[in-house]
Amino acid sequence: MFFNGALFWFLMGTLFILVAAGFKTFAEGRGWVLNWWKWLLTIIWYAIFSLSFFAWGTLIGENESSAGIKLFLLGLFISLILGVGLWRLLVLKPKT
Repeated sequence: MFFNGALFWFLMGTLFILVAAGFKTFAEGRGWVLNWWKWLLTIIWYAIFSLSFFAWGTLIGENESSAGIKLFLLGLFISLILGVGLWRLLVLKPKT
């Protein structure tokens, strides 16, 4: 099975590294100062966002499509709210 194999997890890790590198380049281009807790909040947000897709796919595979779409939409709504808060936090300039 593909999703239980090492290749799947290798590809997921590669995707995470590409997203993190892209975010770092994006943040540097905007002049944001990213310290460890901003990175931690960003990784937590990315995990919540990704888990909404993973839960949706899992529940569709279990023939629970209506529950899957409801959980997916709830996860996206939570990700949207947290994403707006995270964006506002990242945009703030540190006081010097």
